[in-house]
Amino acid sequence: MKTMKIHQIFFKNSLRNFCYLITFDDGAIYCIDPFASLPIINYLKEQTLSAIINTHDHCDHYSGNEELVLAYQCPVMAHAQALVPHKNRNLADQEIIYHGTHAGIEWTLKSVHTPGHTLSHICVLLEKNDKAFALFTGDCFFNAGVGNCHNGGDPEVLYQSISTIFEKLPDDLLIYPGHEYLKRNLEFTKNYEPHNLVAQNFLKEISTLNLDEHFFINTMKTEREINTFLRLKSRDLLETLNLVNSNEKQVFLTLRELRNHW
Repeated sequence: MKTMKIHQIFFKNSLRNFCYLITFDDGAIYCIDPFASLPIINYLKEQTLSAIINTHDHCDHYSGNEELVLAYQCPVMAHAQALVPHKNRNLADQEIIYHGTHAGIEWTLKSVHTPGHTLSHICVLLEKNDKAFALFTGDCFFNAGVGNCHNGGDPEVLYQSISTIFEKLPDDLLIYPGHEYLKRNLEFTKNYEPHNLVAQNFLKEISTLNLDEHFFINTMKTEREINTFLRLKSRDLLETLNLVNSNEKQVFLTLRELRNHW
């Protein structure tokens, strides 16, 4: 018996946005980063929406807020410094958003402050029986990549978030990113870590798939194998970048700048 369900909505736009609905047995439903309202309303049917959670204040992550608030009169949650329309609850680091026990399973939703893509960026952590189960990463972390820092972010701050928060996440944690960028990110890994066979094989696996219909939910274990931003000690990477004697921060910043123009 499922006591929690994650529904992923893909928006086939140029930005390739994901939105997520997390449903619990007691009827609580949370929407993360609505790009538009109609697919969410169609999915919910007669159900109600407990709250909207915006990971950050870029419009492609909150443009569905207004119509959802009008339809459900639900609260909108985001970081205190995030300029999000209709926000009426500020979320601090490690703040509990939801907690409930269903069929003997304890579920908790909490916010995790992960600045870098923007300085007010949060991720949403789902815990199962007090263990990290899934992380909704917005735009700070993607399948095989990390976010840019173009609009209100800072790459040095992003490095701190990745190196201090993501490095400590358990291998079996599931990653739910804010965009579908897998193929492009794997190509980036292959280019700068040319002997990474796991990334190469993953790229071959998806080469025949329609990535507008087939999506991957990677574990952190997989990410540690294919995401070059987590592989800052890789000799292959360091030699390709000619940064063998550089520290991890410099390697990360170099990668982020290269990815900006990839």
